Amino acid sequence: MDTKDLFPPSEYLRSEDIEEAGGELSLTITSVSRKEYINEDNGGKAEVKGQLTFAELEKKLALNVTNTNTLSAMFGSRDIDKVWINKIIILFVDPHVKYAGKEVKGIRIRLVDPKQDTITEYWKKSREIGLTREEGLAHLKEFNQDFAAALAGLK
Repeated sequence: MDTKDLFPPSEYLRSEDIEEAGGELSLTITSVSRKEYINEDNGGKAEVKGQLTFAELEKKLALNVTNTNTLSAMFGSRDIDKVWINKIIILFVDPHVKYAGKEVKGIRIRLVDPKQDTITEYWKKSREIGLTREEGLAHLKEFNQDFAAALAGLK
């Protein structure tokens, strides 16, 4: 018997689900909704939290402030029940989440920033081909500081 057999199946994702899937899950958001929870750690008081459903799984993700802020940074915070739909997110396990004064494993959403990813890729590629920092900056200047164009010019 496995320890997870001791607990009833949950409709919500747990960090163990992400770990069993290889450490990361790429999922497509199909809906954003609100749900009222009873928080046993807070004297049984009701709390409202957001939840996401996905195309690839039946399990949902209960949103916390950190993950909501990450989603807002990636996709915007207005009309989230429309804007976030069909967006792909990557879930991973952070072993250092603070919850109820303890450090526990928690699910986090990886911040995907295409602009920053392009900048990182540009500098990585420039180092691979042996450019110094100054040469990389000069190359970037030839492309009017457009990292995507400068990266394409390196290849």
